[in-house]
Amino acid sequence: MLLLFATGVAMSACSSVKKVVVKDIPLEEQQALLDKYKDREVWTRVTLHDMGDAGSIPRDEMLTIVDVAMHFKGSVTVKTMKRKNKVVQALELDPPLTPAKIDAKLADLFWFDDPTIRHVNFIRKYGKKTAQAIMDHQLFAGMPADAARDSWGPPISKQTNELGGVVNERWIYPTDTPKKTKALDLKDGKVYHWDE
Repeated sequence: MLLLFATGVAMSACSSVKKVVVKDIPLEEQQALLDKYKDREVWTRVTLHDMGDAGSIPRDEMLTIVDVAMHFKGSVTVKTMKRKNKVVQALELDPPLTPAKIDAKLADLFWFDDPTIRHVNFIRKYGKKTAQAIMDHQLFAGMPADAARDSWGPPISKQTNELGGVVNERWIYPTDTPKKTKALDLKDGKVYHWDE
């Protein structure tokens, strides 16, 4: 009887361990992600901050992706072209990690197109004035939300409310000063106010 109880406890413990292990990205998919990103040249969409003390990398700097870590909340290691230093940026993904989550987060952090090609694509999508504002990381009143996101990058948080049929949004962004933020306000999908 005691042996049956011990066997049942051991089996339930093994099944719970198995559940933890299968949350990881399968090895084949990990290798496919590494093949997709490793040694790829990219441009920073946002300022990257090292998880250690290697500093930060500003927007629009050309980098090479060195590694994509697919454990805990994920990270990406990049190497700058000028100084040849490496920076490890946390991805801060909620588990379980998936290739789709990693792809989406890397698309938020990096541009994969050359700036000239990107500028031409923005002209086709938004027109010359908006395209130039995006390339200069500027905003203007009436700018569409998609263009604002292309200009300033993805916000770290959003606040939305609706009043009298008008949807108001506030997008919060980090600044170069730790623990300080700036905001962008939109009304019905158009920029109307922002912090400098």
